[in-house]
Amino acid sequence: MAAEARIKNYSTRARHLFVICGIAVLLWSSMEDDDARMVTLLGMLLAAALSMMLVSSQRFPERLKRLSLAKRAAMSGALIGALASLTTPLLMLFKDLRHAHVFPDYPAGMMLATLERMPAWALAGGLAGFGIGLLLKLGPDWRITKEW
Repeated sequence: MAAEARIKNYSTRARHLFVICGIAVLLWSSMEDDDARMVTLLGMLLAAALSMMLVSSQRFPERLKRLSLAKRAAMSGALIGALASLTTPLLMLFKDLRHAHVFPDYPAGMMLATLERMPAWALAGGLAGFGIGLLLKLGPDWRITKEW
């Protein structure tokens, strides 16, 4: 019963994003491709869905409402960046295990290199989120004028 109540508290957007991500992962995993860009984009999509689920859980909304919009966006961006560096190697491992080639599409060194980039990805996500938060805080009234 408690797990059912927790699932109902997650936002509908997070659930829809999980469904889209699942469909995209199944389509991607069936292709014979070893490009790191696609798996990184899918890892970021999965990280965004996970962060939406975490932020919409019961504990976070009360604490996050006290923060400014820019700080909330920076925290969400950093969370997405950190989770992306965790989900991307998991997706690489999923595809390697699913295809079971003699030579894997994504070697272990590539997965470890992705994990090593977690601080940089979290910082980049936090800075991008902070910038988006500042733009959202300005609202629709800001305009670039000739003097600027």
